[in-house]
Amino acid sequence: MFPRPMTAGDFTCLYCGSRLELKLEQLVIGENRGFCPMCGEPFCLKLSKEDMEGLFESEELLSR
Repeated sequence: MFPRPMTAGDFTCLYCGSRLELKLEQLVIGENRGFCPMCGEPFCLKLSKEDMEGLFESEELLSR
């Protein structure tokens, strides 16, 4: 169990472990591709509709 719900900013690089600095507005259902800001390695996040709903809910909870 996580101490708080996961947000878009919590995604990390599998190579170096640094945060990918993602914003919820940048993410879409399906494949999200980019490069790690620290090591430059490519990443691919595959998000479902349920994943996106969870991210929206967690962002809403944290903004209260």
